Amino acid sequence: MRHLFIINPRAFFIKGRIDKICQEVRSFFANFPHIKYDIHITRWKRDATVFVHRYVSGADMIVRVYAVGGMGTLFEVINGVAGLPNVQVACWPFGIDNTFLWFFGKEKMERFRSLKELVFSGVASFDLIKCGNNYSICAGYIGVEAIASRRGDSIIENMDFLPRWLTRRGGIYLILALYYCVKKENTQSYRVILDGNPLNGSYHSILVANAPYLASGINPAADARPDDGVLDVYLIQQVPYFRLPTLTFDYACGRYTKWSRYISHYRAKNINISSDQIMHICIDGEHFYDAAVDYEIIPHAVDFVCPGIDQVMIDRFGISTV
Repeated sequence: MRHLFIINPRAFFIKGRIDKICQEVRSFFANFPHIKYDIHITRWKRDATVFVHRYVSGADMIVRVYAVGGMGTLFEVINGVAGLPNVQVACWPFGIDNTFLWFFGKEKMERFRSLKELVFSGVASFDLIKCGNNYSICAGYIGVEAIASRRGDSIIENMDFLPRWLTRRGGIYLILALYYCVKKENTQSYRVILDGNPLNGSYHSILVANAPYLASGINPAADARPDDGVLDVYLIQQVPYFRLPTLTFDYACGRYTKWSRYISHYRAKNINISSDQIMHICIDGEHFYDAAVDYEIIPHAVDFVCPGIDQVMIDRFGISTV
């Protein structure tokens, strides 16, 4: 096995620490001279996707690729390895929102920060969402949530002094989502087809989830899990202004069933969404614009490193490790 570390120098908790992180990797592997490894520091957006694909495609052994950064880095790595047979993906979290790792439980997050556990632990097989030409491991969302995510990212990038309760717990995300529901963009008319069944309507937001979390501590897709071969879809209809604060809080905490009048939950494998207006689209924190988009579940598409929690996963989630 060969190990490849993809380091994003723009990740929130990497800025100014690249040399220290590289030295940590080199010092660790100095104790294991028989293990082959490489380090690549990304130079521009999507650099990791191209580099990883070429690296893994040319390897004659299994490659374990480490996304060293946040969700953006993991997104690029996954899009570089999707469809390749000889690869495993690990996440060494240094971002504001290491969203996918919340699926394993907050109490297990520290184990993903241990380089030793990342290197020597086993993997589990997880599904991916295919969205156009991109792949996502967490979720895709359209409408107000996508707008809030984009504006929130812009604020965080330009305000390093923000307190962590805002950046790491999705405070900005919630505040902006509520603001755009009330003051700015409201609902939009969509044509929604779930496995051939039409559910057209006007919605604040449409969430297509493979995993429960959208940001640190925010889990609106409480029913979603990344190993069941199906996507969970949440359609949020127009909500009266006076109910928005309470609904937003409950939704962020996974209590959407309290608001069944406004939030509908479905499950599907193939989803088509279109609109006569340009749609704001976000998948795993990456933003796009289009008038139509397709989502498809790709079962067991990625082997993901699960440090030290193989038995926990079997007991808690019923996931079979590879």
